[in-house]
Amino acid sequence: MKSFRMTLLAAVALLMLFGAFSYTFVLLPDLHGDLTEIGVRRRVLGTTVLHLQFAAAAMWAFALMVCLAVVETMRGKSIARAPLAIIATIYVVFGATAFSASHNPHHLGPVAMGVLLGVALLFPIPAPSL
Repeated sequence: MKSFRMTLLAAVALLMLFGAFSYTFVLLPDLHGDLTEIGVRRRVLGTTVLHLQFAAAAMWAFALMVCLAVVETMRGKSIARAPLAIIATIYVVFGATAFSASHNPHHLGPVAMGVLLGVALLFPIPAPSL
């Protein structure tokens, strides 16, 4: 069971890292360029881009927390379930909300990541070894 949980966590970590990378280095600069091109006021542009950068930082932080859970699982250590459950919930709720508004299948990615992370958390976590 440990290896299946680790495989699920690793898959989620890779998907989340890919998502954070794509958001940070593909989507965010593209949105910034589009907002500049249509002439959004400087103050609105700066604030909007700052919030987009915060979203990118949060995505990286969530992905790194899942990566840490993979490393801890590989070492046979217990992982903190509550923060990972919160991340899973955020991804499922955000993805479902975005998909229901847009019907864009790309928004099912976060749903899948959240569900996979939730499934990984369902497996019993061994007690920490001394």
